[in-house]
Amino acid sequence: MGNKETEQAAIAHVMALERAAGRDPKDVHALGHPYDVDSSPRMIEVKAFGRSARSEPLPLEHRQVTAAKANPEHYYVYVVDNLAGIGGAEVGVRILHGETLLTMIERSRPQITYWPTFKAAEYDQAEHLR
Repeated sequence: MGNKETEQAAIAHVMALERAAGRDPKDVHALGHPYDVDSSPRMIEVKAFGRSARSEPLPLEHRQVTAAKANPEHYYVYVVDNLAGIGGAEVGVRILHGETLLTMIERSRPQITYWPTFKAAEYDQAEHLR
């Protein structure tokens, strides 16, 4: 399962959990929000892992940190792990929000990551080792 498939599986799993909890979730990950699922009043950022997320870093963009700090009562991070089903492990979801999430953010050090887009023409023209 690739990154995109893992992320989509995690979002679908979270949306099913939200519906089971009586909320009406909407997938907004492609709309530019600093979260993936709008499940009023929850704004949910989904972090997907094929294996266990235990002791793994949780990358948050600056805009996600800003949103979490601005609205800690309603900003949630759902960590969905074991999506690859390695070793028969069941998919699990850990929920972070409020003081717990703010404490985790405060003890982290910001890092800048650049994500340049690899355009098709650049990919096609790049040196290729075989």
